[in-house]
Amino acid sequence: MNYRPRLWALPALLAALVAFGCIEREGRPVNPCTNVTIGQAIQVTNVDKVDLLFMVDNSNSMTEEQASLAAEFPRMISILASGDFDQDGDFAGDGEDGDEDFDPVRDLNVGVVTSDMGTGGFTVPTCARSDFGDDGILRTQGRTDIPGCMATYPSFLNYRPDSGASASDFARDVSCVATTGTGGCGFEQQLEAILKALSPSTATSWTAETFAAPTFFRNTFGHADTNNDGFVRDNSVLAIIPVTDEEDCSARDPELFNPSSATYGATDLNLRCFAHADAALHPISRFVDGLIQLRQRSGLLIFAPIVGIPVDLVPPSGMSPNYDALVSEDPAVRDDRMEERVDPAMPSRLVPSCNVPGRGVAFPPVRIVRVAQRLEALGAGVTVQSICQESFQGALTEIIRQIKSALGAACLPRRLNLEADGRVSCDVVAVMPSGMSCSDLPGAMPKMENGAPVVEGDRPVCVLEQQVPGSRTLGSPPPTAAGWYYDTFTTEGQMNCETSASVPWQRIAFTAQPPSGAEVRLECFQSVQEGGEGDVVIGTFCDPATGQTQTDPPRNCSEGNVGGVALGCDPNNRACGVPCNVDADCRGAGLVGYVCDGRPLEQVNPDQFPGNATPYNFCVNPTCG
Repeated sequence: MNYRPRLWALPALLAALVAFGCIEREGRPVNPCTNVTIGQAIQVTNVDKVDLLFMVDNSNSMTEEQASLAAEFPRMISILASGDFDQDGDFAGDGEDGDEDFDPVRDLNVGVVTSDMGTGGFTVPTCARSDFGDDGILRTQGRTDIPGCMATYPSFLNYRPDSGASASDFARDVSCVATTGTGGCGFEQQLEAILKALSPSTATSWTAETFAAPTFFRNTFGHADTNNDGFVRDNSVLAIIPVTDEEDCSARDPELFNPSSATYGATDLNLRCFAHADAALHPISRFVDGLIQLRQRSGLLIFAPIVGIPVDLVPPSGMSPNYDALVSEDPAVRDDRMEERVDPAMPSRLVPSCNVPGRGVAFPPVRIVRVAQRLEALGAGVTVQSICQESFQGALTEIIRQIKSALGAACLPRRLNLEADGRVSCDVVAVMPSGMSCSDLPGAMPKMENGAPVVEGDRPVCVLEQQVPGSRTLGSPPPTAAGWYYDTFTTEGQMNCETSASVPWQRIAFTAQPPSGAEVRLECFQSVQEGGEGDVVIGTFCDPATGQTQTDPPRNCSEGNVGGVALGCDPNNRACGVPCNVDADCRGAGLVGYVCDGRPLEQVNPDQFPGNATPYNFCVNPTCG
């Protein structure tokens, strides 16, 4: 498979490592030499909710594009509700053809906003409501001119496959709302509409700790906790899909829209957004910062615009966009069709970036693509698709692929050490929703402390049973008994987790899925030796690829030392340790009784380092198992 998902899982989980920190405590020994352990909690809550926002351009050139979008809703809803990604009727785990399938979405919200945000109070042709336009408020208007559509709908539509509701009826309702018509303002403020729709006026349980509420035209706030309340939820995948044939014109200075403006009046009204972008439009950083702070983990954010990029610049399936060709600052590198320049044949517009005969033209969406580029760098799931095609099937397939990558089991940033019996020295702990008990989750038992079950508030805390696979050969089947397992061997895991030369892919997966609303933690234990100086000591978690510690802020193992010997990042234990060449190096560091293990890494840990003949060369206690 060529598919390699975005890097969202790695930075998101590394952020979680920092957030939870390392908790020194008494714990169950991981080998006979250990009586002190470090517990490291990694948030691995299973994600099964999706909040899907469509920003649909409702200007007068979008009739065919809205029809193409509506035509794909039944298929999209069917795939999300069933998990049958390849639509072969064979679901994940049910047969050899289901490798690309995934656990279905259990709870789906769909909302629609338009690009019409008014014109700063100035009267402009095509813009009927000059003050705020549609203002980023989720649409409730239906289309009674379309058979089967009602006049009004809730502010967002919700679908739960296990409710017995019809997926086709739900898809029809989404189409009724998303077919917005073409009576909207010709000044499209796509990014501003999205940000206002999704931003609350104050921090919530689902925003990042650093959330700062943005303000909008006339010092108003976003609608996420007022008009659009309930659409964005805790621990959901928030997927944003702008569908537009124009560049973004999110104005910082409303004077831009004044036909008689002394500042901008010399420029044709149709070219002002292009000619005065630096002076009059909001900077890209407003939308990057504003969107990324809507999730506590960047991997729960997806930004997937369907915009005016040339069809041949659409990235291959599962791959990252070619941002150099799309938005490079260097004209020699950027594709000529993505250059914003006045059309000499029609001086009141820019040169189109793509054209579909019979459907119209689209223009370079440079600002929107740059938002995508920066969000992807921060760990969000991103794809950029083209509006210049009659069918949106390929575009929606790639968007579903992004959602698929954000659901289900959690990829991990570091390999866990296997014990002799095939287990890892970790516990998966589930904090159940209120009103549920551990008996409601197969393979779970109450967590006990001092002879009593542990609760967090009124929520019972459960320990899930760890299951061991029969084989860890790639492509082997997962265990079937209820609980969880450490996955380094399934084809699905290989496709959905990032890998590198130094850290192969790995994840936590479930044979019995925790219920929606449960908070699930992976608590791992690693031996710690006394000694060391400063915050970096033997046993501090580290990344073998860089030597950096998983502390806040990151440091380097070499900043710690024992007996004057600088530490290094032990690739087997993924923790700072004492490097060596001979046994005397260990004694010189004050590690009495330790020896230098110079065996090839493939002998030290054949599962983790198959075929790697590099000498291990770290001090070890020979009496430890």
